[in-house]
Amino acid sequence: MNWWLAAGSLAAVLLLAGIAWLLKLGGTRKLETGDDAIALAEALCSGFEGKAGVVSTSGELAAATGGSGDLVLIEPMGARHRARRIAGARVAMLSDGPGGTAITLQLSPQEMFRITVADRAAARAFAQILGD
Repeated sequence: MNWWLAAGSLAAVLLLAGIAWLLKLGGTRKLETGDDAIALAEALCSGFEGKAGVVSTSGELAAATGGSGDLVLIEPMGARHRARRIAGARVAMLSDGPGGTAITLQLSPQEMFRITVADRAAARAFAQILGD
């Protein structure tokens, strides 16, 4: 086995991985604000007009609402995001904690979804608009 060839190949792989890391390739784009969530929901769900949005503390999950019971959940899917529009969603519970405000959403009688949001005011506004 040629050790120079093995070392050169390893160096090339590490160099390409470093370039991909610097360019932030791979993985989903982190969402930062409720406006980011609304813009992404409107882009991924035709006909959706968002009024309020929230982003999880990790920046990976998000939700946007267009009014009473109209909800779009945004989740990472590989290097992209997946949006799922749900009609008839409601806020099951809203609780403040040291890590942020936890919003528990009832999507259907058998399905619940929980998202923890750092911005308490945005979480309360989101819950209010979804519940109206």
